[in-house]
Amino acid sequence: MPNVLLIQDERSAMLTVQQVLSARGISCTCLDLEEFQPESLLSEAFDLIIFEISGENRVCMVILQRLEMWSAVSGMEHPPVIVVTEKTSDTIETAIRTSKVNFYFVKPLAQDELAFAIEQSLSPHASQL
Repeated sequence: MPNVLLIQDERSAMLTVQQVLSARGISCTCLDLEEFQPESLLSEAFDLIIFEISGENRVCMVILQRLEMWSAVSGMEHPPVIVVTEKTSDTIETAIRTSKVNFYFVKPLAQDELAFAIEQSLSPHASQL
């Protein structure tokens, strides 16, 4: 079973990502955006990290940059990353371009698009889905 980390900035919102994961029988570890530390990837191996943010969240941009720096310093590749946001901006798009983000979506999005991105990101584990 894949190990997915879902990082959100607003847990009270209706969560598209959790619905798609649940429909595929994938459980996830949920964290508030401010709780996540890239160094925690040393203690727990995640197969996929998904950010679900409401808009231009500076903390998310910083975390994406820290993930890249952590990978460079540790010599370990971070897991695939999917970013789902409700609003886009030049700041978000710049952060996405300068980070290793596998898929980027702006809501509303079709659940099958997100499901495809999750399956592609977990491709070594796809046979378990």
